[in-house]
Amino acid sequence: MICPLHLSDLAQLHFKSIAGILEEQQRASPHYAEHVALLAQRLEQIQRYQSVIEIEGDTFTSESAKKVGDRIVVTKMVRARPEVAMLNEAMRHAQSLLAELMLNPAAALRLASGRKPEAGAFDDFFS
Repeated sequence: MICPLHLSDLAQLHFKSIAGILEEQQRASPHYAEHVALLAQRLEQIQRYQSVIEIEGDTFTSESAKKVGDRIVVTKMVRARPEVAMLNEAMRHAQSLLAELMLNPAAALRLASGRKPEAGAFDDFFS
Protein backbone atom coordinates (compact mmCIF):
# COMPACT_ATOMS: atom_id res chain seq x y z
CA MET A 1 0.00 0.00 0.00
CA ILE A 2 1.16 3.51 -0.79
CA CYS A 3 0.86 6.04 2.01
CA PRO A 4 -1.14 9.15 0.99
CA LEU A 5 0.99 12.30 0.88
CA HIS A 6 -1.37 14.39 2.99
CA LEU A 7 -0.60 12.46 6.18
CA SER A 8 1.64 14.00 8.84
CA ASP A 9 4.89 12.28 9.82
CA LEU A 10 3.29 10.58 12.83
CA ALA A 11 0.25 9.45 10.81
CA GLN A 12 2.61 8.05 8.17
CA LEU A 13 4.28 5.94 10.88
CA HIS A 14 0.87 4.65 11.95
CA PHE A 15 -0.02 3.96 8.31
CA LYS A 16 3.15 1.93 7.77
CA SER A 17 2.54 -0.05 10.96
CA ILE A 18 -1.07 -0.90 10.00
CA ALA A 19 -0.07 -1.68 6.41
CA GLY A 20 2.65 -3.98 7.75
CA ILE A 21 0.11 -5.91 9.81
CA LEU A 22 -2.17 -6.28 6.79
CA GLU A 23 0.78 -7.46 4.67
CA GLU A 24 1.72 -10.06 7.29
CA GLN A 25 -1.83 -11.35 7.13
CA GLN A 26 -1.70 -11.27 3.31
CA ARG A 27 -4.67 -8.89 3.25
CA ALA A 28 -2.95 -5.72 2.05
CA SER A 29 -4.63 -4.06 -0.91
CA PRO A 30 -4.33 -0.63 -2.54
CA HIS A 31 -8.10 -0.37 -2.13
CA TYR A 32 -7.65 -0.13 1.64
CA ALA A 33 -5.13 2.74 1.53
CA GLU A 34 -7.59 5.57 2.25
CA HIS A 35 -9.27 3.56 4.99
CA VAL A 36 -5.91 2.81 6.62
CA ALA A 37 -4.97 6.49 6.26
CA LEU A 38 -8.15 7.51 8.08
CA LEU A 39 -7.32 5.09 10.90
CA ALA A 40 -3.77 6.45 11.04
CA GLN A 41 -5.10 10.01 11.35
CA ARG A 42 -7.46 8.98 14.15
CA LEU A 43 -4.63 7.23 16.02
CA GLU A 44 -2.56 10.41 15.72
CA GLN A 45 -5.46 12.48 17.07
CA ILE A 46 -5.85 10.08 20.01
CA GLN A 47 -2.20 10.60 20.93
CA ARG A 48 -2.51 14.37 20.62
CA TYR A 49 -5.67 14.58 22.75
CA GLN A 50 -4.21 12.25 25.39
CA SER A 51 -1.10 14.40 25.71
CA VAL A 52 -3.15 17.56 26.17
CA ILE A 53 -5.26 15.86 28.84
CA GLU A 54 -2.15 14.52 30.60
CA ILE A 55 -0.58 17.98 30.67
CA GLU A 56 -3.64 20.17 31.30
CA GLY A 57 -5.89 17.73 33.16
CA ASP A 58 -9.33 16.58 32.10
CA THR A 59 -11.22 19.53 33.59
CA PHE A 60 -10.95 23.30 33.69
CA THR A 61 -12.53 25.95 35.91
CA SER A 62 -14.39 28.93 34.57
CA GLU A 63 -15.44 31.91 36.64
CA SER A 64 -18.20 34.39 36.07
CA ALA A 65 -18.99 37.50 38.07
CA LYS A 66 -22.43 38.97 38.48
CA LYS A 67 -23.44 42.07 40.37
CA VAL A 68 -26.32 41.47 42.76
CA GLY A 69 -27.36 44.70 44.40
CA ASP A 70 -24.19 46.21 45.80
CA ARG A 71 -22.31 42.88 45.94
CA ILE A 72 -20.39 41.00 43.27
CA VAL A 73 -21.07 37.25 43.24
CA VAL A 74 -18.39 35.08 41.65
CA THR A 75 -19.50 31.68 40.41
CA LYS A 76 -16.99 28.95 39.63
CA MET A 77 -17.83 26.05 37.34
CA VAL A 78 -15.70 22.96 36.75
CA ARG A 79 -16.16 21.57 33.26
CA ALA A 80 -14.68 18.82 31.14
CA ARG A 81 -12.04 19.96 28.67
CA PRO A 82 -13.18 19.80 25.02
CA GLU A 83 -10.35 17.36 24.33
CA VAL A 84 -12.09 14.77 26.53
CA ALA A 85 -15.08 14.61 24.17
CA MET A 86 -12.83 14.75 21.10
CA LEU A 87 -10.72 11.89 22.49
CA ASN A 88 -13.84 9.83 23.14
CA GLU A 89 -15.09 10.36 19.58
CA ALA A 90 -11.68 9.60 18.04
CA MET A 91 -11.39 6.39 20.07
CA ARG A 92 -14.86 5.22 19.04
CA HIS A 93 -14.11 5.95 15.39
CA ALA A 94 -10.72 4.23 15.57
CA GLN A 95 -12.35 1.17 17.16
CA SER A 96 -14.90 1.10 14.34
CA LEU A 97 -12.18 1.39 11.70
CA LEU A 98 -10.16 -1.39 13.34
CA ALA A 99 -13.23 -3.62 13.18
CA GLU A 100 -13.88 -2.74 9.53
CA LEU A 101 -10.27 -3.63 8.67
CA MET A 102 -10.66 -6.78 10.77
CA LEU A 103 -7.78 -5.82 13.05
CA ASN A 104 -9.53 -6.32 16.39
CA PRO A 105 -9.16 -9.42 18.60
CA ALA A 106 -12.44 -11.04 17.50
CA ALA A 107 -11.46 -10.74 13.83
CA ALA A 108 -7.97 -12.05 14.61
CA LEU A 109 -9.49 -15.22 16.08
CA ARG A 110 -11.68 -15.70 13.01
CA LEU A 111 -8.69 -15.16 10.71
CA ALA A 112 -6.49 -17.51 12.71
CA SER A 113 -9.00 -20.33 12.57
CA GLY A 114 -9.76 -19.72 8.91
CA ARG A 115 -13.39 -20.65 9.39
CA LYS A 116 -16.52 -19.81 11.35
CA PRO A 117 -16.88 -21.19 14.86
CA GLU A 118 -18.31 -24.68 14.96
CA ALA A 119 -21.97 -25.12 15.75
CA GLY A 120 -22.67 -25.82 19.39
CA ALA A 121 -25.13 -28.24 20.93
CA PHE A 122 -27.35 -25.41 22.18
CA ASP A 123 -27.38 -23.18 19.08
CA ASP A 124 -30.91 -24.19 18.06
CA PHE A 125 -32.13 -23.57 21.63
CA PHE A 126 -31.55 -19.79 21.25
CA SER A 127 -33.15 -19.46 17.81
